[in-house]
Amino acid sequence: MITTTAASTVGAPFTCVTVDLERGKILEFAEATHSTHAAYRDAERPVVPPTYLCGTDSIAGAHDVPSERDCRFFGAPPRAGDKLTVTVRDGEHDRIAEYRDADGRLIADAWTQGAGGDTAVVGQLANYATDWLGPESVRRFRTRLVTAVAADETLSCSGEVVQEYTADGESRVDVVLTATGQGGQVAARAWATFARAA
Repeated sequence: MITTTAASTVGAPFTCVTVDLERGKILEFAEATHSTHAAYRDAERPVVPPTYLCGTDSIAGAHDVPSERDCRFFGAPPRAGDKLTVTVRDGEHDRIAEYRDADGRLIADAWTQGAGGDTAVVGQLANYATDWLGPESVRRFRTRLVTAVAADETLSCSGEVVQEYTADGESRVDVVLTATGQGGQVAARAWATFARAA
């Protein structure tokens, strides 16, 4: 990995990093987030899970805001072996990252805020959604941690389609997802967009 740092034109610092998406790291993330789909584990070039580009780390000073992640993909999500240039801007409570391919084309961006601690919960929601609608089809996946739960707690996930439409030449569907703990409390919510086969 090669890292360079510079100042943006508006004065906010940013970091530019070149990364190779590694199969082992994707498998490790899939394991940590309980992502069981074969596309994350068995493929020679596994696709990244929906929240992979949002990372798993917390943001310093962000413990007084809800943990949220918002990952957008401008086409199919990247795969192991892809080389990406990442520009990261850290705010007081949040982080924005842009991912570009070798041609400089923006292929994804990710916004994260909060103290973390939501990786396993939102991973289960993402796993539920991609088992239902397909891991290569995700175009946006936004999550919010509502209630902290133990990492090994069994969660019940549910989802519903709220809108079907066409955007960027694709048939798409928006869904709302909920993860509920054993006591019936809502642990996390997600709002997602998936491309649908024509």
